[in-house]
Amino acid sequence: MAHQPLDDLELETLESFLESDQVHEECQNFVMTHGFLTALSICPVSTAEEKWLPVIFEDTPKFENEKQEKQILQYLSRLFIDIQKELESEDGFMIPCELEMGQSPEELSELQEWASGFMEGVFMTESAWFESEKEEVVAELLLPIMVASDLFDDEEVIEIRASEKLTNSCIAQIPDVLTDLFLVLRTEPEKRPFPKPQHKAQGNKNKKKGAKKS
Repeated sequence: MAHQPLDDLELETLESFLESDQVHEECQNFVMTHGFLTALSICPVSTAEEKWLPVIFEDTPKFENEKQEKQILQYLSRLFIDIQKELESEDGFMIPCELEMGQSPEELSELQEWASGFMEGVFMTESAWFESEKEEVVAELLLPIMVASDLFDDEEVIEIRASEKLTNSCIAQIPDVLTDLFLVLRTEPEKRPFPKPQHKAQGNKNKKKGAKKS
């Protein structure tokens, strides 16, 4: 049976559920989940559903019945496949939110939530991202997402975040960066477009502030 992408109603149903009282207060919302699954889709090592579902939910949801449970789990599985197929296509990758930062440190934008979800996926599968051969390139490509995530306080990220112009220029690169990361990590060596690194963003183990559903 051919894969059926989630339609607008199904996406709305999933989004509403992840924001409902049926899930733990630390459950990822939809944009965080999308970012998290995007990172797992880019990672060259597969992660089993039974490993990533608990990360999204934080705790077992209070499903109304078995029908709802089956529906929501199916929607999440299909979302994962939707993301994988979009990364594999040549049409470019669409992030489900505006490429903009929050107006204040206390108010995270959807992009910041998406990026924090993405980095959670990177942390979960960290060893597969930073093989010696491509560590510097991957770290460079991750920099715009690190800047957007609000999870890091290393010097380079702080310098970029101090300038609105630099920040906006940096986060505007995220869709292209995702395509580059996918090609670097998931394609054959002779096809990899290794960008020349200009920075080395070794922030993946620095202070993690944390950002969950508000």
